[in-house]
Amino acid sequence: MTSHIVPFSVIEQTIKRGMAADSPKVLFQYLDTSEAYAEQIGISDAYDLFKRVYQVLLETVCDASVPMHWRELCLDTIHRPLMQLKRFVITEQDALEYFRLEHELRALSHYFMSSKHS
Repeated sequence: MTSHIVPFSVIEQTIKRGMAADSPKVLFQYLDTSEAYAEQIGISDAYDLFKRVYQVLLETVCDASVPMHWRELCLDTIHRPLMQLKRFVITEQDALEYFRLEHELRALSHYFMSSKHS
């Protein structure tokens, strides 16, 4: 994972700050790259990677300083890392963690996105 941290983190910062708000392909490239990379690493690292991608998108959705259309796109695509995380649910503890993430997404997206028409 080390060889991909610098470019990956640069893309993450671009997404989090909405610096590519007029270039949705940046977001899709980030998602595609994370999925391709996860195929090459171990299960534990892949889980951590998808959780990281989920967190980046969730933080972006919740950031009112980012353009609304970018936040909406991040919300529309957050299901991709979340569905990848669902593949790792094996134990009851895994299921609890997954449902916590789903609940967090519902609660925060409702709170931060409900005022978009204000």
